[in-house]
Amino acid sequence: MARFSSLVVIGGWGVQAAMLEPVYRHWQGAVEVVSLTDDGLSSCDSPAHAAAILLQRYPQPSVWLGWSLGAQVAMAAARANPHSVNKVVTLGGFPQFVASKNWPWGVSTAIFRRFERYFERQPQACRASFFAQMIAGSEHQAALARAIKPWLKQGLPEPIDPLAKGVRWLRDCSQLCAWQQCPVPTLHVRGSCDAVVPPWAQHMVMPAYNRAVTIDGMGHWPGEYYGPECWQAIHDFLTSSHDVCH
Repeated sequence: MARFSSLVVIGGWGVQAAMLEPVYRHWQGAVEVVSLTDDGLSSCDSPAHAAAILLQRYPQPSVWLGWSLGAQVAMAAARANPHSVNKVVTLGGFPQFVASKNWPWGVSTAIFRRFERYFERQPQACRASFFAQMIAGSEHQAALARAIKPWLKQGLPEPIDPLAKGVRWLRDCSQLCAWQQCPVPTLHVRGSCDAVVPPWAQHMVMPAYNRAVTIDGMGHWPGEYYGPECWQAIHDFLTSSHDVCH
């Protein structure tokens, strides 16, 4: 893995990227951990806008790892500058979160509207419910519930406007073409028990140098239990050969 000296890790909606530490702790090189509520990103109006800011901050050739909504930022960065983004790993990611006529494999519009209204009325409770969903169905759900408590106790970021913008990203952003035509090798990792993001990879034709891996028993958050399996999948992907013409 000597070619990949840097790793940029991007968190998702309402969660800190540091929650992925069990996944990236064995990375041999610099790790840049970015949360979507960080200074400089909280005012972004789209994943592409966030990607542009991060590409200015991290222009060196790197691997980008995006978790959940962060995957859309990583994929936008790869499309904008494949020389800085050598490879992408998405974890619990999605090309489009809400289902549509052209993409029926997302979350239903009715379910998302309920989530949106819940956030508008009770943002703290909505975030707590989302944290519960991140581990729902996992084979280690009880242990993960204990592990997730310290993160949940941190409460909502102040101000909460970045979370409201994130909800709009989830509702409106579609990257179907970008994911179908990503210019760099990409690994899509999801849990077989993910209760947040429906399975989608089997419905999309992607470049031959892209891969999709499912981790048995994992929900939306890998935690300590599935971090090593995710890392092994990432390690195998990064150390294999890929032929890509930019």
